[in-house]
Amino acid sequence: MKILTTSASNQTLTFIPREYPSSVKMTLRDSSTNASNTINSLTLTKSNDKASVTTVFTVSTAPLVEGRFYDLSIIKGVGANWDTLVTQWQSATDNWENVTSTETTIYLDKIFCTDQTINQTENSYYDINSGEYTQTTSYPSDDYIIIS
Repeated sequence: MKILTTSASNQTLTFIPREYPSSVKMTLRDSSTNASNTINSLTLTKSNDKASVTTVFTVSTAPLVEGRFYDLSIIKGVGANWDTLVTQWQSATDNWENVTSTETTIYLDKIFCTDQTINQTENSYYDINSGEYTQTTSYPSDDYIIIS
């Protein structure tokens, strides 16, 4: 599982894919609403047998909402670098069904979106009630008096 924030700045996903193409597309499906967003023509960078993709998750591409889970798919194929192959695409004689079947999923994962600082080495875990519940310390003790 990958953890991302709602930030509008660049965020990098690092993973080990099945293959290392130069260009991929990313599909995010919100598990709560079942809505999918696709980001086309992402550059996949390879370093020490790991791949990374850097992108900005904005309202126009794929907005991330605090506390939600997303299904991540990284896909290679003709549709992955659509923006750079428009001329070749328009001159192709293949049927649409034949071309879309060439897309291959090279990585699947889950994403959780939170703005909380999470660091397992320091025992800093996600708190679902962060900022919503405060424990009162105004009472001296929890003594009970039983009257019979």
